[in-house]
Amino acid sequence: MNNDNGYRNDTYKDAGVEHGVTAKAMAVILALILALMMTLTSCGSTADAESSGESTAQTTTEATNNAAGKSEMFTDRDLSGEYDESEAETITLSGSSIGTSAKSGVSIDGSTVTISAEGVYIVSGTLTDGQIIVDADDAAKVQIVLKGASVTSSSSAALYIKSADKVFVTTAEGTENTLANGGSFIADGDTNVDGAVFAKDDITFNGSGSLTIDSPAGHGVVGKDDVKIAGGTVSINAANHGIQANDSVRVAEAEVTVNAQGKDGIHVSDDADEEEGTESDSFFYMSDGSLTISAGDDGIHADAETLIEGGTIDVTKSYEGIEALSVKVSGGDIKAVASDDGLNAAGGNASGGSQTFGSDDWGGGSRGGFNDGGSNGSIEISGGNIYVQAGGDGIDSNGSVAISGGYTVVSGPSQGDTSVIDFNSEGTVSGGTFIGTGGAGMAESFTSVSQGLIAVSVGNQSAGSTVTLKDAAGNVLAEVTPELDYAVVYVSTQDMAQGETYTLTAGTYSESITLSDIMYSTLNGGMGGRFGGGGPRGGMTDDANGEMKGGMQNAPDGSMQGGKMHGGMRHGGPGHGEKPDDITGATEMNSDIAA
Repeated sequence: MNNDNGYRNDTYKDAGVEHGVTAKAMAVILALILALMMTLTSCGSTADAESSGESTAQTTTEATNNAAGKSEMFTDRDLSGEYDESEAETITLSGSSIGTSAKSGVSIDGSTVTISAEGVYIVSGTLTDGQIIVDADDAAKVQIVLKGASVTSSSSAALYIKSADKVFVTTAEGTENTLANGGSFIADGDTNVDGAVFAKDDITFNGSGSLTIDSPAGHGVVGKDDVKIAGGTVSINAANHGIQANDSVRVAEAEVTVNAQGKDGIHVSDDADEEEGTESDSFFYMSDGSLTISAGDDGIHADAETLIEGGTIDVTKSYEGIEALSVKVSGGDIKAVASDDGLNAAGGNASGGSQTFGSDDWGGGSRGGFNDGGSNGSIEISGGNIYVQAGGDGIDSNGSVAISGGYTVVSGPSQGDTSVIDFNSEGTVSGGTFIGTGGAGMAESFTSVSQGLIAVSVGNQSAGSTVTLKDAAGNVLAEVTPELDYAVVYVSTQDMAQGETYTLTAGTYSESITLSDIMYSTLNGGMGGRFGGGGPRGGMTDDANGEMKGGMQNAPDGSMQGGKMHGGMRHGGPGHGEKPDDITGATEMNSDIAA
């Protein structure tokens, strides 16, 4: 088994840097110096880059940072998808029979083929009701090349990895391949095999062909360790989770489509952590490629952390769009459509209105009874283009929200117990562009900003009513057309400055606003306050949705106002452009660099 223990040991540090300059950091520095020398000697290239509106230095920095994060997450072999056909064994499928060129390391029992030795195996043909099993030494690396292969198992996984260090599933260029379950699953002894692809050890999908994974009665891919998708076109259709992994799911250089009808598109969670009472280390990572998800529950759920450095993510349908205890976005184009929260940082494991509580979800003291996941959740946006359309809160953190870069747009509904942003500890804006529209009932302002921000009630405005912010000269600084009705507007850009005057138009609302302070807010709570969010969280309620309704509490201006008391289980329990100047989301994971 190939463990990425760096993450499990909580080494949350910038890629390549810990207690001084490591070898990796020195390599990065040397690479930057070399890149700078090449830039200085390539005036024509520099001019071309600058004429296209993009700084060469910025491009080099972004590429280096992305590569540093990606190199921690994937080995060269993960990404290459290469194989030597002349040295590979062949496995030929024909209906219910199987043939092979291997003299050893491959055994055949009826319509089941078992690979027991390290090597490369090219699989072609159709197996109507059978199975490929990998049962090799725990140090073995096995590469299965699907070259026009279709395998269906009526009652188990089409590909079942019992033992290996790592298995590479490579799709050959120009080929279409299928791994499918027929509609039921029978346990293998004590092992509950419940995915069309079921791996007890690390598995990587790569190559340049296409692979369809169908699981009408269970999960698409189940990985008890790491699941990496690092090439090719992969389509997953599943009744339950699209991809379920214990340790991590990582995406790069692939085009992935997930249709999870009943559960999460991607679900990364280790039940053993909860049973042992230890902090979860399950994470999701993406550096490039594309990922499209339609889910009956969450689009992406990871117990510990979601790291997005690049690529395109489109969550077209979900209960909650992207969820983890820590959500970090430093690049990429992201769209999340959710019936509840769009981006959610929470302890626990919300699932379509039912709640499994994590270690941080049991309240006590001033919070009383259940709480909403503690205050250690975080959402950090330092780059990327993000669009959230949410039926609940747009950005919801059971801790902090920090926006330091990127271009973020939130469209939330104007009715119900919802807010454009919702946080327990602090919400800050120090860079980038943020535009939010949504409901006024529970609206709250950021606690601190270092660039201009306007947060105002604009009356009830209809979906499709454009929001525009102009400076004193009439230049448009921000503009968006919300797809949902709204009653409040947030706008913050790096072009806004204290002392300047701006005109905000939103549907029938128009106002000239001078930023006498760095932030102008007419929302309850104002700067440094929250609309009831700072009050006690205990109390009882007979409210149908489980909300704890608070009494009166002091607003920052000394007046009294009603407060929302988060002591109840909300929405079924505790929650669930512009180029970034630098990529801050990369985290040293101490991954399996040796293939």
